[in-house]
Amino acid sequence: MLQKMQYLSDQQGIIRRYMREKEGWDLHLENSKRFILESSKSKIKGKVLVLGSGWLLDCPIDELSRDYKEVILADINHPKQIIKKTKHLANVQFIKDDLTGGLIEFIYRNIKPGKKYLLNSFITEIKSFSYAIPDDIDFVISLNILSQLSIIISDYLKTMSLFSQNELNEISAVINQSHTISLPKNKTCLICDFEEELFDEDDKLIGVNPLIFSNLPLGNFSEKWKWKFDSSMTYRDEIKTFFNVSATDL
Repeated sequence: MLQKMQYLSDQQGIIRRYMREKEGWDLHLENSKRFILESSKSKIKGKVLVLGSGWLLDCPIDELSRDYKEVILADINHPKQIIKKTKHLANVQFIKDDLTGGLIEFIYRNIKPGKKYLLNSFITEIKSFSYAIPDDIDFVISLNILSQLSIIISDYLKTMSLFSQNELNEISAVINQSHTISLPKNKTCLICDFEEELFDEDDKLIGVNPLIFSNLPLGNFSEKWKWKFDSSMTYRDEIKTFFNVSATDL
């Protein structure tokens, strides 16, 4: 399922792109780690749950392991290299979970090409999917996953030509909102790329596109910064792609 929906290839692509774009990525990664630790200061140091842990590039895993009794890393797939790399951290555990609350599998199993779907009925159905965060979690980190939760689904649906782009944006908004609503108040750090800026070879801005289609929640404090995602123009031919990132203590 993950292979057909291109999640595994996308996950491998992340680490390859980081190696190519290290200089442009490092500021974003350090900003993410710094903000997480700042958000962590006010939290009870029991259990911390990291949603979208992936390669742990943007996660201060050593500090979290030091400060919390239990660190839970949740993602739909965990790279073997990361499991091996964190073996020395006795209080770190991995959970393999669909962070859309089962929506990815539901769409893969039930949505078929050529079949007609009414947008309103489809949206009503997918609203019931949300990732359940256990009550005993003291600190939740949603780590650069918000846009990805909707992109993996909208890109898959796009291959079937079932919905217009505007309809896909509406579907993405529901997925984005379902995630942010599930995040517990005064226990959460939300970091996400919310907008992309496109530049030509001469660094002239030629386009701006949203990556999040619902309103981001207000929090106790927040920051924004730019992530130089692709300067070598391999993500899009002859176009540099930078992301605007929002970090919020909820």
